[in-house]
Amino acid sequence: MGKEGDFGQTRKRFAKDNRAALEGLPLYMVILVVIATVAMVVLLTWMQGAQKIDLDRITVDPDTAKDGKETKITVIAYDTSGKPLEGATVTLDGCGVALIKKTSSTGKATFTITPDLGGDHYGVINVEVTYTGTLQKKVTDTIAVSG
Repeated sequence: MGKEGDFGQTRKRFAKDNRAALEGLPLYMVILVVIATVAMVVLLTWMQGAQKIDLDRITVDPDTAKDGKETKITVIAYDTSGKPLEGATVTLDGCGVALIKKTSSTGKATFTITPDLGGDHYGVINVEVTYTGTLQKKVTDTIAVSG
């Protein structure tokens, strides 16, 4: 019968063996499985805490302005957990306004603008906030300008 017969006999003995499942495994194999399990738990726990912050929403206050009148505009950026987001790029563009700032540690970017409708009765200043976290994300809003 040779080696194939011996293997078949050994397999039958293990199939009938009702003792503990770890019995017969080399000690180094058991240690390796325990270490791998612990390492996997540590890695998964670390990955949950290392999630990147992303831009979620913005607020613009006030969201209206008058033609030719100086107005203080505050834009606040918030992350996905609702906290103020530092380092987002805020752009105001339209009605003679073209400004760019980064948000502070409080998530705010404050601008002083004087819109110019150029003879029109109504206009819009586009507010664009971009931030690169997990991916680059852009959130937009508008400021209505009237004469």
